[in-house]
Amino acid sequence: MPPLWTVEFSQKAATDFDNIIHNTLHKFGALQATRYSQLIAKSLQELSVSGPHHPLVKNRPELFQGIQSMHIQRKGYKARHILFFKTITKAHSRKIIILRLLHESMEFGAHL
Repeated sequence: MPPLWTVEFSQKAATDFDNIIHNTLHKFGALQATRYSQLIAKSLQELSVSGPHHPLVKNRPELFQGIQSMHIQRKGYKARHILFFKTITKAHSRKIIILRLLHESMEFGAHL
């Protein structure tokens, strides 16, 4: 079995995550904020296993070369945010850098 992918957040992605959970907490309560946080964590865990070969990953050349995305929505769990990332592969390491977590209604190119 190949090694797992290392998943890291850029500073902007970390800020996006904090803002998403903060807004969810204030609009929908602590339980929903916890569930949403867990849903994002599940998406990140899936990426660490499958990397860019996950069936929900899309190449996004219309945005920037090398950018990929994955919706965090899963069966039974509604979500409106999308992970945008790039991959870095070297001899003995495979890394995914989460660039942004953006709401699906946003103009992606303007925020990447």
